[in-house]
Amino acid sequence: MHNIQGTFCAALTPINENYSINKVLFLKHCKNILTQGLDGLAIFGTTGEANSFSVNEKIEAINYLIENNIDPQKILPGTGLCSIQDTVLLSKHVTKLNVKAMLILPAFYYKNVSDNGVIDYYKKVVEEVGDNSAKYLLYNIPKISGVKVNINVIEKLIHLFPKNIVGMKDSDGDLSNMLKVIKSLDNFSLFSGSDSLALEVCKQGGAGAITAAANISGSLLSYIINNYKQETNIKNFYSFQDLLVQIRNTLFSHEPISALKAFLSVNEQDNAWNRILPPLNTISDPHNDKTVIALMELIKKMKEMLSNT
Repeated sequence: MHNIQGTFCAALTPINENYSINKVLFLKHCKNILTQGLDGLAIFGTTGEANSFSVNEKIEAINYLIENNIDPQKILPGTGLCSIQDTVLLSKHVTKLNVKAMLILPAFYYKNVSDNGVIDYYKKVVEEVGDNSAKYLLYNIPKISGVKVNINVIEKLIHLFPKNIVGMKDSDGDLSNMLKVIKSLDNFSLFSGSDSLALEVCKQGGAGAITAAANISGSLLSYIINNYKQETNIKNFYSFQDLLVQIRNTLFSHEPISALKAFLSVNEQDNAWNRILPPLNTISDPHNDKTVIALMELIKKMKEMLSNT
């Protein structure tokens, strides 16, 4: 039995013209996501531009969500930073708020680090936070972080902190490695960071998915993961999966964060969405952008298909 399971949206973070977090729009977006059948929100991860915001900005925004009736048990905040003390500061704060779990990147500035170095980082964080009830999801995204969280690291951390280290989001895209982790570690919550791989991961005993595309196609992801055990009773079940793959592939044909924000600016008719923090670049004309246009067509098709279920 997994400690944590389900489908979660790696939520975007809308910003104001002065690059501060647009908390009102952030709250609106988070509430909307939770109406799509998803189990929760992974905020301030890669898609949420987490490492472009300060610790204090993130604390203020998380407080705002909870003060405005977002259930902390629906939140998986990203708290991993290069600084151990910053990671501890943010992790301690959200632990006191009773969030579901924390999603923690390894320290990511230095490359070619040893497994022992990765383990020592996580060990120091867990010890400094010092709360036996705190739950941690490791975050494996080596194409971005440059640091791989492998099974050796996972096993040693579970041995050290069996009550705290409960799972991992794997965004490496290596299905065989994800399945190896699932088969090797009992009750370890392995989440797919890819919509395309989520179905197979769950079929093989994974815990669910935490994905960027869920900002616009969360209802489709949740439908697939919530219903795959009854797939033989659902007409054309795999047409839903094929559409999910199309949406992800289209999104990732462009830089996905700017594409998602541009899509929402058109779909929600709100130009406030089409802002992104440097060094990423805004799509200047989203109404005529080929990625946005393609996503609009796919999401329209998604809504039509789901309306017939």
